[in-house]
Amino acid sequence: SHISTYWRELTRIDADKEQIDAYLEQRLRDQMSSDGGFIPDCFFTTAVALHLGLVSTIARYIDMMKQIGRFKNEIERVRNSPGTLTPAQRANLPLVMQRWESQLQDMKREKCAMDAQMLDPRRLICAMVFYRFVICFLLRQVDAQGVFPQQAFTMPAENGDVNAAEKWRMLPEFLIEDAIEFVVFVTTYAPDVLTDSTAQVGDDGLRMFDDILPLFIVTFLARPKLIRNPYLKAKLVDILHYLTYRDPREDDDYVDTLGGNIPGNIRLHPSIQQFQANLDNNTLARAYLVPALVRFYVDIEQTGSSSQFYEKFQTRYYIARTLRALWARAPRYVEVTRRFFMQSGLGTSEATTTGSTRRDQRVIEEFVTRLMTDTTYLLDESLSKLAVIRDIEKRQPTAEAPAAEGNDSDDASRLDDAESRARSL
Repeated sequence: SHISTYWRELTRIDADKEQIDAYLEQRLRDQMSSDGGFIPDCFFTTAVALHLGLVSTIARYIDMMKQIGRFKNEIERVRNSPGTLTPAQRANLPLVMQRWESQLQDMKREKCAMDAQMLDPRRLICAMVFYRFVICFLLRQVDAQGVFPQQAFTMPAENGDVNAAEKWRMLPEFLIEDAIEFVVFVTTYAPDVLTDSTAQVGDDGLRMFDDILPLFIVTFLARPKLIRNPYLKAKLVDILHYLTYRDPREDDDYVDTLGGNIPGNIRLHPSIQQFQANLDNNTLARAYLVPALVRFYVDIEQTGSSSQFYEKFQTRYYIARTLRALWARAPRYVEVTRRFFMQSGLGTSEATTTGSTRRDQRVIEEFVTRLMTDTTYLLDESLSKLAVIRDIEKRQPTAEAPAAEGNDSDDASRLDDAESRARSL
């Protein structure tokens, strides 16, 4: 059937096609002598429905937001620099601007229509309740005792991750990806949902935002072999960065990408303070989070995508910002960081790091190497962009030396790109 074919072709957490086929055949033979399960069928059917519906629409919504932003910036650039246009382009500028403004309004109307669905609190809360169940299910699969949430979660052993249980390796990867993508979405566009009391339902006194989400992030960052896809682990770092964000005015090492125009009335959402308090009260986060972030700083060198060379800088920047936020908030994180770097030199190791002195030493050595390499590269790139900016500005047209036809618009585009790159670096 189509459903069976679709299920077989899903990407698994850590299994190839031959392993998947053999596993499904064995499961099919086992189920012939049993009644199966109505609840598991409902669970996976709902997960697939949200995967094909809500989560795929989230990707479209985010892409549309980026398109609107880029289009608005282009309109402003052309409107504010008519001198860079040729006489023919300036003559047609009013008509072109009118057409662009009409297109922008059409895009905004489409966004408003999607807002009514994507940002509906009732819809998001229902999805949050389900993904709370999904995250608990995933944590139960990797719990060392296999009893979460009925009992406290036990971090799985580092050495046991390679031989993870077959049922874990065969799970569809979209279960993890969708849960992460949904949390990233609500964190960015609807943070009120994170702390809404109606989204915190559940037994055993565990609340989605207070207990389960911090545990989920820390577990899969501290045990990276549980998830093969580095893109998903990078998304966990994104969530951490958003929910530990510091006011730029309080950060003496903040990289000002707003051109010195930091809003004076910036206000952080209350969920940020609440999440940081949750991390402070989470014993596993206090023990594992800092070493896990340092280790992932090294591991993100390879993401598997064609743009991995540039993606790693964004993730490492988020890691650096998160670490600085943790250090500024609580001295205990400074002490954990110091102990992680010191204990390897003393020849000791703890389960709260990587569980191996040799592995700790390798992580620290590669961390320092990556840090120096990245710093050198980014400095060289920023200096080269400054040279491009200076060269273009020296060739700006004047009344005595007008620009050649078409050259001024090319220079304006190159200047805009170089200034943007220099600020981001």
